[in-house]
Amino acid sequence: MFKSPITYALRFMSTFFPPQKPLVLTGAGTTKKLAELMIKNGSKRPLIVTDSFLLQNGMLDDLLQFLRNEGSEVTIFDGIIPNPTFAVVEAGIDLAQANNCDSVFTVGGGSAIDTAKVIAAAMTNGNRTDKLVGILKVKKAPLPFYVAPTTSGTGSEVTTAAVISNTETHAKEFFVDPKYIPIATALDPLMLKTLPAAMTAATGMDALTHAIEAYTSLNNFTDTDRDASLAIKLLFDYLPIAFEDGENLNAREMVSIASFLAGFAFTKSSLGYVHAISHQVSAHYGTPHGLANAVILPRVLRYNKTACAKRYADLERMLSSDNIAGLDDQELTARFIARVDALGDKLNIPASIKDLDEKDYDAIAKSAIKEARSSYAVPKSMNRQAINSVLAAVASGNRDVSFG
Repeated sequence: MFKSPITYALRFMSTFFPPQKPLVLTGAGTTKKLAELMIKNGSKRPLIVTDSFLLQNGMLDDLLQFLRNEGSEVTIFDGIIPNPTFAVVEAGIDLAQANNCDSVFTVGGGSAIDTAKVIAAAMTNGNRTDKLVGILKVKKAPLPFYVAPTTSGTGSEVTTAAVISNTETHAKEFFVDPKYIPIATALDPLMLKTLPAAMTAATGMDALTHAIEAYTSLNNFTDTDRDASLAIKLLFDYLPIAFEDGENLNAREMVSIASFLAGFAFTKSSLGYVHAISHQVSAHYGTPHGLANAVILPRVLRYNKTACAKRYADLERMLSSDNIAGLDDQELTARFIARVDALGDKLNIPASIKDLDEKDYDAIAKSAIKEARSSYAVPKSMNRQAINSVLAAVASGNRDVSFG
């Protein structure tokens, strides 16, 4: 199988500069334990990065009271928006500077975590967001950084990257450096139980996409295969339960663990064309990232089904409770793709993204190809025509797309 230069570059980086997993606290109430750990580590003036919804609905009340009781001088930045921009990050930097913050504690989803990563790094590296765009641009260690995710899907609590939109061009810019990995993260189901069902579904499918793309990457390793396959198993078992019953803390915790595992797996092995395409769709139309991945995933699975038949078949063998001993890899691949389709249906994932406009297809395809070729060890390359076919299928709601 042909491997592109980026595959060899990623293999070199992952082998000689492997990402490190943060300390992980799991279970109900671990957000407060994480805050205690931060205080014991010397923090006195934390910047709390969150969104206004969580703040206004009282989800941070216990945390904030605990910090204040411990003598912390708390500064709150709640200006987080979906698909955050440079302007949002810079507002957080200004607030942190004005209050001489010495650490960053994030309670939120991927947008909050990505924003907090760049704030923490900018505070020790010249306070300029634009100077941190790219790979290995964080010269000095960021402010001590802690994460309590309130969604299960982005994996940002374990990744070396942040994605922030350029305020002027609206292009998604990538910030990649091992220093973006937090000191510790709390996978606290109490912070997840009020997540709406639709968001539970979309972010959970985001985690599934991370895991599948990591597992099928040409830059896979033994540990990424292990983590990705376990994440896939946990998501098929527990995501439907969390979707149906958000108060089921065990299911919430298992899904959050799956998100964490998938996040680490793709950080080391890389992603693929689902993400390359969805990033452009989100940039053009503001489509939530997890939802875009969920809708695009079935089409890219079909595109990759020949190149990834052995890997898809192995996943189906892991997941199936049927007697499948007589089935070959192609038959098992078809079953696996159907299994992903069925999970999306169970989670009420829409079949289409209606906002897509055919006049944008070529621009989306061009940017997606550029992203994949520069960043991902994909199992099978896509050209403009193939991506346009994916986009047309996403617009129409047709899963069984033909690639000529």
